[in-house]
Amino acid sequence: MKNLHIPAVCVHAYGGPEQLQLQEVPVPVPAEDQVLIKVVASGVNPIDWKIREGFMKHPLPYIPGVEASGIITAIGESVFGKKVGDQVYGSVDGSYTSYAIAQGEGLFRKPHEISFEEAATMAGARTAWGALFDVGGLVKGQRILIHAGAGGVGHFAVQLAYNAGAYVIATASAENIDFVTSLGASEVINYREGPFETQMDPVDIVFDTVGGDTTERSLAVLRPEGTLLCIVQMPDPEKVAAAGVNALWAGTKTLTSMQEVHKLLEKGLIRPHVRKVFHSLQAAADAQEYSRNGGSGRGKIVLKISEE
Repeated sequence: MKNLHIPAVCVHAYGGPEQLQLQEVPVPVPAEDQVLIKVVASGVNPIDWKIREGFMKHPLPYIPGVEASGIITAIGESVFGKKVGDQVYGSVDGSYTSYAIAQGEGLFRKPHEISFEEAATMAGARTAWGALFDVGGLVKGQRILIHAGAGGVGHFAVQLAYNAGAYVIATASAENIDFVTSLGASEVINYREGPFETQMDPVDIVFDTVGGDTTERSLAVLRPEGTLLCIVQMPDPEKVAAAGVNALWAGTKTLTSMQEVHKLLEKGLIRPHVRKVFHSLQAAADAQEYSRNGGSGRGKIVLKISEE
C-alpha cells in the first residue's frame, strides 16, 4: 500500500462539526512496535467532540478517534504475538480513517462472539475498570452507586461491579431501568422521579460519570470515609471535607485495566452495548453531534467505516 492514499476525517481548526473534513491522506507506515490495521469500526466518544471544540488541546491538524476494531494488515519488526489477518480491537489514536496505526501492546484479539461494532466500544470498560479498581479499590460486599448506569461507561461499570461481588445501585431513566437491572444492578433509581439522594441508603463508593450538580449531591449518600470517584469534574474540596468523605479523580486509563476487561470479555462476563451505528466516514459529524446531544443514553456510539 506504499504511496497510496486513503480517506480520513481531518480537523484543521477547532470549532463545530463543520470542522470534520473528509480528505485523502497517505497510508501510515507502522514503526517497529506498531501495527497497521484496516479499521472496520471506530468508537465515538465525548472526548472526540470535546477536542474538536477546543475544550482539550490537540496539535492541529489531526484525525479524531481514540479506539477502534479492525484487521491487522502489517506488523512492525518488534511486535510479537500478533499476525497479519488477526481481528483486533483496542486503543487506536486517529481512528476516523480506513487504515490506522496502533501500538501492538494496546490491541487485543476480538472474540468471535463479539461484533466489530461492539469491540470498538471497549474503551468504556477500560475507563470503568480503572476507576472502580485501580483508583477506587472496590471489593466484594461493598455498596456502590453508579450514575448513568445505562451510559457508555456506566453500563460497563455496573457489569464490572456486579462481577466483583459488590451491591450495585445505579441511576437511570425509566426506559432504561430493565436494561440496567439486566446488567447486574440490585437497585435502579429513576433520577427523573426525584433526587436520587432521597431514594437510597448510604454507600461506600459513588462512581460519578455525569458531573454537574450530581457531583456534589453525591457527597450526601456516602458513608463516613466513603469515596466519590470522578471522571467528569471534581467537587468543592471544602464540601468534601465537611462531608467527611474522600473525592478522587478516577480518569485513569492503563494497559493493565484493558488487559483485565479483555479477560472478562473473553469469558463472556461482560458485554458491550451499542446504542447506535453511523455508517461511513461521511457520517462522522452526525455521529459526534449525536454523542454531544446525549442520544438515548444507553450504551455507546459507533462509526462503521468498512466491511470486514
